[in-house]
Amino acid sequence: MTTLEASNDTVAPPLPPVKDLRHRAEVPMLVTGIILLAVALVVMVVMVIDGLGAPGWLRSAVVVAVVGPIFASLVFSRYLYWSTISNAVEVTSQQLPQLHALFVEQAAKLGMTPDGSGMHKTPRLYLVNGNGVMNAYATKCRIRRGYVMIYSDLLDLAYEHGHFDLMRFVLSHELGHHHCGHTQFRRLMLSPVLRPLQLWPSFQRAQEYTADRVGAFLALEGAPKMVGLYAGKHMQKEVDLDAYFASVADHKDGFWLKVANFRADHPVGFRRMTTLRRMQTEGWDVHGTFL
Repeated sequence: MTTLEASNDTVAPPLPPVKDLRHRAEVPMLVTGIILLAVALVVMVVMVIDGLGAPGWLRSAVVVAVVGPIFASLVFSRYLYWSTISNAVEVTSQQLPQLHALFVEQAAKLGMTPDGSGMHKTPRLYLVNGNGVMNAYATKCRIRRGYVMIYSDLLDLAYEHGHFDLMRFVLSHELGHHHCGHTQFRRLMLSPVLRPLQLWPSFQRAQEYTADRVGAFLALEGAPKMVGLYAGKHMQKEVDLDAYFASVADHKDGFWLKVANFRADHPVGFRRMTTLRRMQTEGWDVHGTFL
């Protein structure tokens, strides 16, 4: 057994409240976004009522800059849903039943059921051709209904290599996004004010750490095979994790790694895998390095 592997014989404790599942940087980033959005809206209102004597074209531009992205995100979510699922395969009790059963099982642990309503209803799960990309994501198709998309290249790790424990972690991670409110449209409304300041990736990165904490709480035994995201679906079984972490330590956590991490919407692999490794001995309640 390598230093990142763990036994799954223990019984999971009761699900912690969402506030305890969140990474420590998520709420500060959320508050920052809300404050910036409030300031932007105040400026918009002031300019609309001509309190600054601004020309009409400038007032219109401010309104479009603030309101436009919010409206566009609502429209785009519907477009994204239909353009994606119409080229995907829905996972059901009749289609890939083993994966579906695993998904429903993990969703139930977060209070989601097939008969639930709104965000308490088990999201739909879709399989899409990854074309070499190993990924999965959670988002919404309606105000009160979410879905999860998983790429075929990531799912190959389960069906070709038998790593359904990894799929349990991945699906728990994606369901964690829904459970912790990351797919709420009001969070998308923060994008127009966070992107110009290069803070949107950091906001997303904090949410990814939170989702990893949910995944670790529900399915920590699958975390070691996340190295497949960096080594590839076929080569991951050849990776020696002890040697991998020795290499991570040798590279140090210096300035340029911090820059790369700051620009990323997911924690860079060195940091993400190190955090998941710590969870094996310290439990799920580990806060990965944010900056």
